[in-house]
Parts: sequence; C-alpha cells; structure tokens
Amino acid sequence: MKRRTFMGRFAGAVAGFAATASLMALPVVSSAATTVRFAWYMPPHTATAMQGNEIAHNIEKMSNGQIKVNTYPSGSLLNESNMAQGIQNNTVNMGILGMHWWSNQEPALDWDTIPFLANDAGQLLKALHGQVGKDVNKILNKHNVEIIGWGFYGYAESYVNTKHPIKVPSDLKGLKMRSEGKLSAQFLKSQGATPVAMDSSEVYTALQRGTLNGAVSGMSSIISRKWYEVGKYITAIHYVPLVYPVQANLKWWQGLSQHQREIIHKAIAKTEQDNVAEIEKEFKRDIATAQKQGDHVYRPSKGELQQWKQQAQPMAKKGYLQQAGAKGKKLLHDVSQAMGD
Repeated sequence: MKRRTFMGRFAGAVAGFAATASLMALPVVSSAATTVRFAWYMPPHTATAMQGNEIAHNIEKMSNGQIKVNTYPSGSLLNESNMAQGIQNNTVNMGILGMHWWSNQEPALDWDTIPFLANDAGQLLKALHGQVGKDVNKILNKHNVEIIGWGFYGYAESYVNTKHPIKVPSDLKGLKMRSEGKLSAQFLKSQGATPVAMDSSEVYTALQRGTLNGAVSGMSSIISRKWYEVGKYITAIHYVPLVYPVQANLKWWQGLSQHQREIIHKAIAKTEQDNVAEIEKEFKRDIATAQKQGDHVYRPSKGELQQWKQQAQPMAKKGYLQQAGAKGKKLLHDVSQAMGD
C-alpha cells in the first residue's frame, strides 16, 4: 500500500514536471499593453488637434486597449521649433508636424508653401498616397523619421496686421511681418515688408506691443492663437493647404510588430478624409469668428488673386529650386503631375 502510494505520487510529480516543461517550451505572450507617446503643437479645436485626438482614440479602440496612447497636445511637451528633433530622438514616438518645419535640414520639403501650387487638399491627399508621398518619406527616413499618415493644417497663407487692409501684394510695403518659412520671408522682402522669424507662441504679445505690425499664417492660427484680437485687418486667401504628416521615430516604428503597425496605419487613415473636410469648414468658420469680433476681413477678388499668384509663385519656385536642387526639382515635377498641371 505504501509502495503504491509512493509510486502514484512519483508518477504525478513526473507528469507535472512534463507539463511544466511543455508550457515553458511554448512562446511567451505578454499581456502588457504597448504605450505610445504622441504629440502635436496646434491648439484645441483646430483641424490638427481634432485629427490628433481622433487618431489616439482610434488606435486604442482598434487595438482593444492593447496599444495605449499618451497624448501631449497644444505644445505641452514639444513646440513647432523642436518637434522634429523630438521625433528624431524618440522623446515622442509619434508627432504631427508641419512638413515645412523640416526645411532648415531639407529645403526640398518646403514645396507645400509655394503659393497656388496645389490648392485642392483632397487631390493633394491622393498625391501624398502616391509618388509624392514616397519622395517625402525617402527624405525623412534619412533623419530617422517615418511618415505613417497624412493630414493638413489648413489653408495658408493669410495675413493679419494692425495697420491697414492688405488687398494686393504691394500693400505689404513698410510692414514688419512675422514670416512663415524661407519662401514666405523672400516674398515679404520683395514687396518692401520686413520679414521676422518668430515662434507662433510669441506673435500675440509682439503684435500687442507693436514689435510686429502683422503676421503670415493660416486662418487657423490667426483665430486659435487669438491674433485677431490685436490685429484688426485680415486678408483671407485660399493659398495652399499646408501638409502636416503624422510622423514616427523610425527605429521605434520598426520595433513594433507588423500587426501593431497595421492597426496604427488604419487608425490614421480613418481620419484623413475627415481632416480634409474639416479644414474647408474651419476656413469659413474662422472668417466668421473674426468678423463677429469686428475685424475687417478681406477676400481678394479674382483679379487681385491673379496679382498674388503672379507676384508670389514664380519667385517662390525660383527660390525653392535654388535651395532644394535635384530633390526639389523631382518633387515639383511629381506634385505638378499629380495635380494635373
């Protein structure tokens, strides 16, 4: 009896050991969720902020909570001047950053600021999912950055100032204006204005104190950053949709599983058409907000828009190609071809 009991216990122990060994041989599946650090610098209620929040929501929902997203909106972690570096060094895993903010390192990425080059965001989105997007991503890969989706800030460039209405380019003469990128600065200078490079967060105070007479940006910034409270003259132009790609640290992105990357891609893609629709609504909504505040909002006539195009586009293209070289030439060709020019 004692022998049978001992043998039974021994056999049970062996079976248990075998079962444990068998389990140890299986691949370990972690139940821990992946956490993503995701930042943007545009204020609340802008098209970019709305897209950022929607992306974060979609990722968590589509991953069934297995990918958590910590968001850092409105420049709470990184602003427009250091977001590129923050994505490169993985301070954030993902960020929404204006493409033209890379132009100091890669002048070819300033193409979306060329006036009237591509003034249909829906058509441009299709181009970004084709050869144009491949061109841009190839350039950014060299900086440890991967484009994982597309978005738009809104339509630039509009003008706000404290002095007088700006109807045609020559009305810029004598004004000290915050510029938006190198091409914008060149154009302002050609019209007799003084361009000033300044972070958007500093513009309100500069307009208030008279350090600046005005600023160049999209209606989105003019309204969301309250510049319209101190600059009472606005020229609203459907100039060009600024490209704001959703970007990821390349090494971090490559470290995700294929399944995780697919979820994030789909989560972003789901927001892109909404973003295009929103920037159109936002442009009209921003004009109404400024008018309600008592601002003088001017919409140039067709003849005046032609003056803006004739004065701004050839100079911008020439300056762009001088800085961007072969990369820029290829991008301009691919954009023009995609837009049917």
